Amino acid sequence: MFYCNLEHIIKKPTTSTSSSQNKSTAKGRFHYITRTAEFARYKENSNEQVEFVKSGNMPTFAKGKPAEFWQAADLYERKNGRVSSSLVIALPKELTTAQRVTLAEQFIAEFADRYQFPYTCSIHSHAGGLGGEEQPHLHLMYSERHVDGIDRTLEQFFKRYNPKQPEKGGAQKLTADVLGLGKGQFQLYRETTEQLINQSLALHAPTKKVEIQGFSIEVPSFVSCLSNEDYNKKYGTELKDVPIMNKAIRYAKESDPERYQQKLEMTAEINRIRAENREMLYQPYYEAELDKQRTLEIEQQNKYRQEKTRDNNGPSF
Repeated sequence: MFYCNLEHIIKKPTTSTSSSQNKSTAKGRFHYITRTAEFARYKENSNEQVEFVKSGNMPTFAKGKPAEFWQAADLYERKNGRVSSSLVIALPKELTTAQRVTLAEQFIAEFADRYQFPYTCSIHSHAGGLGGEEQPHLHLMYSERHVDGIDRTLEQFFKRYNPKQPEKGGAQKLTADVLGLGKGQFQLYRETTEQLINQSLALHAPTKKVEIQGFSIEVPSFVSCLSNEDYNKKYGTELKDVPIMNKAIRYAKESDPERYQQKLEMTAEINRIRAENREMLYQPYYEAELDKQRTLEIEQQNKYRQEKTRDNNGPSF
């Protein structure tokens, strides 16, 4: 299982300039994922690494100026229309930075270049709040208005598409319905994401080490787009979902004793469930490790008995 989420930013009137509000605009989202403008402080405050930033498929008026494109989307898209869509995907920590960048380029090719969608992509990496392990993840935001080769002005680009005379209207929006994907779009995205990640893992990190019952065990490295419920139905496991910790609890300090206690209790419960899920997922490898340990113990015992017998018999002449 892995994290993959798709959300759409809808144009709504707003008078607030707070960070939370800014993330709900295309330009704000751009600055958030690139950690620029007011969001530059995120890198400084969290020791976060921005491993990769790239924008592309921009129309002529925004070549080399992605911030201006996303600001134009906020201004000129129709009210209640989508100004951008955004994928967030957890990336394997077993991959190196360079390997994750290569994987990001594959996501760009699949989800943006295929349709000539204007996009901005970034990779963030920081220590997780629960276990302190590296948590790399990819942000890919794109506009559904594809660049079709017609040189439109900024204002025209976001107007209604004219199918009879495309040069007189705006760029066409290739929505899920237009592409014939409908409600199955996100599931297709998840399946494609699974394939791309597993191809990269098979090439660069086919195995990984996990800890089960105190043993460090080498297991195959792969992800699945199935939910725990669907995975259980398919493979007969009993994987459990972990509780979701909201930000108020996740970042609670000892100065807020009630929430801090909740954080400690939820962290313990989340780690317990994760440990049980790991043991269930990798049960055959755990049992093989136990058999290996038992064999080693028997061999050591037999060796000890042989040495003991030899010592008791004394030297032979």
